[in-house]
Amino acid sequence: MDEEYSHEERQERKRKERARLNQRRMNGILLAVVFLIFGIAIFNMDDNQTVEDPKSNKEVSAEDKKERKKPEVTIDLEHATPKTIGGELKKYSKDITGAKVKDKTLIVQYKDSAFWSENTMVESYALDSICLLEDLYKNKNFDLFAFEWSTVMTDDNGNEELKPVLKSYYTRQTLDQMNLDNFSDIVLVDRERFFQKADGYWIHLGVFQGLKKSLGDKINSPINFKNADDSRYDMHLGATNDVVKKSESVEKEEPIVAEPVTEERNTDAQTEVVYDTDTILPSIYNVSQMNDQLAFKIDELNKMVRTSGDKVTAPISSQLFSLKEMIDPINRELTKLQNTNAPDDVTATTQQLAANQDEINRIYERLQLQFQSIDQQDYSDAAQLSREIKQNFNEMKRLTQTDISAYTTFIMKYADEEAS
Repeated sequence: MDEEYSHEERQERKRKERARLNQRRMNGILLAVVFLIFGIAIFNMDDNQTVEDPKSNKEVSAEDKKERKKPEVTIDLEHATPKTIGGELKKYSKDITGAKVKDKTLIVQYKDSAFWSENTMVESYALDSICLLEDLYKNKNFDLFAFEWSTVMTDDNGNEELKPVLKSYYTRQTLDQMNLDNFSDIVLVDRERFFQKADGYWIHLGVFQGLKKSLGDKINSPINFKNADDSRYDMHLGATNDVVKKSESVEKEEPIVAEPVTEERNTDAQTEVVYDTDTILPSIYNVSQMNDQLAFKIDELNKMVRTSGDKVTAPISSQLFSLKEMIDPINRELTKLQNTNAPDDVTATTQQLAANQDEINRIYERLQLQFQSIDQQDYSDAAQLSREIKQNFNEMKRLTQTDISAYTTFIMKYADEEAS
């Protein structure tokens, strides 16, 4: 690729690709605007049939045809300070709302636009961020560059809220080892490489599940972030989401040549333990993700429980079934892990989670009875019932927050080897 295109040609290709993505985003908006203008024009056609002065029209037309020079906008990302970087970024792109600076960490914040699909959103985010990173890297005021994309998310109740859905960061230490000019060309062709090489990234589950298979399968699980807290870009130092550490030429192993087996080699072979990573990796990822989603759902239902006078207001008991639909798949994955040979720390974590799930099921049964009493208005003290329900929800959430660092360590050790 480097021999076929000059630097200027590569930059032009990237510019055209960003323009193509922007055009896809704008097509829906433009179509709606055209129909709106067309309708207004028809509505006002009869009211606007006034006689115009031909001379006046000529003067206006002549004025319109005059070339008007717009003031040139200068952008200096290389020398911007923590105080001025936000303004420079806004001049760089209308899709950037600003930036947050914490010590030498720069967090660039993108705004959302309408008519995006999950695929277009992720593709544009990756390309825009890597192109911007080429310029930001030159600025020595920052040693960590993070990128956030927020969009309006709708929950099960139809409520809308602006939430971050894409996050990633690169450290200067990582960037020092890269040729950003060439790497941005790689991202232009394969968007997943932006995430694979990042020091950390996080994709909202709702967005991740909407990605086309050819893209989603190539992006590793977002293990560098335990949550979406924007202050935690420096966690898990040294961790990576790279699923393709070796080039294709390296991955093609040479034929194994038999060697004489010494007594020492035989001892090593006997002590080597092989784990079923094809089973363990997907299961521990699913358990960690589903536990997070279960905790979010518990919070959602808990917040809906209130008192109004002598009445308890809460979701109807049928909504509680959504918890059961999330609890049961976790049980199945844990059972699968319990029947698979795994390291001692992973096994211990699985056993603790399984015990917690047993308690969660018992709490769920208590909540079912409490919700039924609300449906039937069969209780004497609304305040007490409300407190008891909230206590059950709080205890259930606590049980979802078991330390699963052993799972994370296993993923970090084996995920790249299995391209999982």
